[in-house]
Amino acid sequence: MAAMTGLSQLFPSLPLAPGGLFWVGLALVGAGLAGEICRAWLRLPRIIGYAAAGLAAGTLGRGILDENMLAQTHVLIDMALALALFELGHRLSITWLRANRWLLFTSAFESLLTWGLVAAVLQWMGVVPAVAILAGGIAVSTSPTIVLQLKNELRAEGQVTERLLALAALNSIYAAIIVQLATGWLHSEYGNLGAALLHPLYLLVGSCALAWGVGKAGHAIYARMSSDDHYSFLVLVGLVLFALALTQVLKLSMPLTLMLAGVVFKHQDRQPHVWPAHFGSAGSLLIIVMVVSLGLPLTAHDWAVGGAAAVVLVVLRHAAKLAGVVTLGSFSGLSLKQCMALGLALGPMSGLAFLLMSAVARLYPDTGEPLAAIILCTLAIEQLLAPALAALGLRFAGEVRGGNSHGHGNGGAH
Repeated sequence: MAAMTGLSQLFPSLPLAPGGLFWVGLALVGAGLAGEICRAWLRLPRIIGYAAAGLAAGTLGRGILDENMLAQTHVLIDMALALALFELGHRLSITWLRANRWLLFTSAFESLLTWGLVAAVLQWMGVVPAVAILAGGIAVSTSPTIVLQLKNELRAEGQVTERLLALAALNSIYAAIIVQLATGWLHSEYGNLGAALLHPLYLLVGSCALAWGVGKAGHAIYARMSSDDHYSFLVLVGLVLFALALTQVLKLSMPLTLMLAGVVFKHQDRQPHVWPAHFGSAGSLLIIVMVVSLGLPLTAHDWAVGGAAAVVLVVLRHAAKLAGVVTLGSFSGLSLKQCMALGLALGPMSGLAFLLMSAVARLYPDTGEPLAAIILCTLAIEQLLAPALAALGLRFAGEVRGGNSHGHGNGGAH
């Protein structure tokens, strides 16, 4: 047996050098405490505390964070987002949209208004057209993760909440399509006409085909399991993560695939079935990690490059969504008060915006760098501001069944 070379193998070396896991764990402990301070003392949604902890960790730990650690957080962001998109797709009722077409018109109108207004004003401010158009498309999105987290934490139920979930799902689809079409235009701007035509077509057709296959296969497996089996949700989680991996291997659109897979999965049954109670719990920790992680990459340089544009984007985005819903929302059966509440609640932005921005940045760094600066600054503002406005909107509509003190953010576990 070989002898040990020295005591250094048995005892820690000084000075202590904790690895990335130590700092991630510390950030999560800080996020949990910040979330409870928001809930108990400030009467705000916990998710604001998580975002604040992520921004603080990113600022204070700038020397510790490296590219490898940031790249690893992308995996967690993808996983949290995949679970939320699939769940939101499962909650979207095509039958309801057919019966209430004004809801679809309202969604399309507020999305087009948001895109057009943001893109036009950013260009007027001097932002490059490609970056302005892409930023406008990303601004259309409403965060599925934060919307679901708020619904569960506040135990919100009612017409405004149901429309919020539907519009968040539709906005996610619109944003993904707009960014894909804008990326196709970027291909032509960079001189690649073949990619300009074929890439968006491949993404749209391929994502729809994969979503159909995943939804069908997932339902065939899930339908054979006991409906009251507490472990059957593991099949769904595994299915979603498998679909996520396939979108990366095939280079398809993750938002479109997972959202549409949820829709296909739901509509295999004539009778709607209850969403698995533990599915939200499975994604709850991932959502916290995601929100914390989104604050880590932000630097002072990003604020210098994109800070002013981000502030304008946030103001225009909220104004456009509120105006769009107030203009047409009454035709879908909402009162003016409910329209205002829904317009306020559509504000959250999070992982989906980051994912769409990252996809562009990987393809075209020259366009992606200024776009990333604007979107990262926008997320820093929106993750602190938008959940508070959304919670205010749901309370204004009278749909919050229990205060923050009663919710624990654990999916459908209530």
